Amino acid sequence: MALGYFEAFVKTWRNHWVEWKKRGLTKTFLKDFIDDVSTDFYISANDILLCAVLGIFFTVTRFFLNEAVFKPIFRKFKLLAKEEEKCPESAFKLLFYSIAYGYCFHLLFSGKYDFFHETKNCWRGWYKGMPVPQDIYTLYVVQAGYYIHALYAVLFMDLWRKDSILTFSHHILTISLIVLSFSLRYHKIGVLVLFLHDVNDVFLEFGKLCVAFKTRNGKYHLLPDILGSVTFLCFTLLWVYCRLYLYPIKVLFAGSYEFSKLVPNRPFYFSGNIMLWILFGMNLWWFQYILRMLIRAVTGKKLEDIREDSEIKDADGKID
Repeated sequence: MALGYFEAFVKTWRNHWVEWKKRGLTKTFLKDFIDDVSTDFYISANDILLCAVLGIFFTVTRFFLNEAVFKPIFRKFKLLAKEEEKCPESAFKLLFYSIAYGYCFHLLFSGKYDFFHETKNCWRGWYKGMPVPQDIYTLYVVQAGYYIHALYAVLFMDLWRKDSILTFSHHILTISLIVLSFSLRYHKIGVLVLFLHDVNDVFLEFGKLCVAFKTRNGKYHLLPDILGSVTFLCFTLLWVYCRLYLYPIKVLFAGSYEFSKLVPNRPFYFSGNIMLWILFGMNLWWFQYILRMLIRAVTGKKLEDIREDSEIKDADGKID
């Protein structure tokens, strides 16, 4: 019988309460935490160095692509000045997330692994320090490298937006989750988190490019306008389905209820679950931006990323 949405929340929170009563905060919490890191973490200096090198690689590659490829291409289309400035950022992110999501999709549905449909398999056979399969290891170090780059990019390369501070915090959280899940060999549930999030970024960045291409050489073009609207609709539906529906019943439930049933001792149960819930809270917060954009689209106003301006004016000059 399929797990219900509200049933998943109820079982998850009941399990949190049971775990808290068993082993909540103690007077020796800090010492126990340090001891647990020394005994349960399996990550080498080479792993960390590789992620750092990939972070530098993504930064250098993005700079090269911006200057040698993206900017010259977008300049030829004679877009609006503000759109031409934003397009290289979207193009690079679209390129990365398309490849990353495609690779993640292949991992989950090529037949080698079966922990998307049966999330209990995230924990069956788990033991401390177990080897991480090479294909999952590749996904992990590449994603870690990208988000190290993303920390730098938010501050020095990306357009500053209303939620840039939250985005920076999100990248820190993502790196922390990647390191924690890799070190503790919770990598299977980590793959689920990446899979359920990356698909939205593909549609987000593609939609931004469609919006930018509506006006070229001073003329309006219908096709990118239609594509932008369709893409935004798909983006909204996928956000609800992947981040607000599947994420609780696949990740939060598996990371709590099933984790407790199948893994003895459960190292870093609370640390991991707190970070997963913070991520869910961020998704809920960003969803209010999506709803506001949806309302603007339905009421016939211009479809654009409302995070990019401190004030958005309608045709009459009134501030929304």
